[in-house]
Amino acid sequence: MALPASLRERFQTDPDPRGQDRTLRRVEQLTGLGAAVSSLEYLASSRDFDKGELLSWDTARTRYRWMTGRPGKVLGAVFDKPGIQALFAARVLAAAALMNPRAGSGAKTTSATYLAGTNFAVHARSPYGSDGSETVLTISLTTLTFARLFTNDPRARRACLWFLAAQSCLSYGIAGTAKAVSPVWRDGTAVRDIFRTRMFGHRTAFAVLRERPRLARAVGRATIAGELLFPLVLVTPKPVARTLLGVGAGFHAGNAVFMGLNRFVWAFLGTYPAIVHCSRALGRDDGGPE
Repeated sequence: MALPASLRERFQTDPDPRGQDRTLRRVEQLTGLGAAVSSLEYLASSRDFDKGELLSWDTARTRYRWMTGRPGKVLGAVFDKPGIQALFAARVLAAAALMNPRAGSGAKTTSATYLAGTNFAVHARSPYGSDGSETVLTISLTTLTFARLFTNDPRARRACLWFLAAQSCLSYGIAGTAKAVSPVWRDGTAVRDIFRTRMFGHRTAFAVLRERPRLARAVGRATIAGELLFPLVLVTPKPVARTLLGVGAGFHAGNAVFMGLNRFVWAFLGTYPAIVHCSRALGRDDGGPE
């Protein structure tokens, strides 16, 4: 079904062309910060890459046949220690260049390309220890790379911003839908038990929710509602859109404090400038955050 001409024109025409560059710079800075935090966390836990550990190269290379034998020995120069440490150290430097407002266009293009490429490479090496924030970072960094490769094409850059905004909203919507059909999320059991785990646990939060099942249920349902409603940020009036963005940011900040998910904060917040820009691009005088 074809879109109405008026709506199609809104999507194809950006009322703020200069805002594209400003928005992409903000996405770069926040996404670069997310990549830096991610890389520093990997460096801080680099002992997990030691021989005999779950993330060791001897274990990781068994995932694919092309990683074994002679190719495996060659790849080991990068994927085994100390090569993997050098890879993450270089990622920190690349992230710093991406965040630096004075860095040249070539340096930022190279940095975004390196960060996106190494995200794919690290995930191919071993997905264990990764999480959804790495997926968001990979999508954002790849999109930023394409945006920089098409610097002189406003339509391509606008498409990159719309893709980031749509992908972010889709992520929230799918996560909310998955939780909504889960009885353990609706009754609060999942929220309570997450804080009981070793990786994401928080002793105090678990104790509070265990003694207060109604509170656990309320937190679970609030999480579902927030994720399901978030995509409306693109079409709701300005005050509601601002509230949804604030709730989303607060949700990730809470996860960082109670679950140690620091990367999620910057990975998802890196998409927010694109969401703000695209809500403007809808052409509504009374809607979308400024």
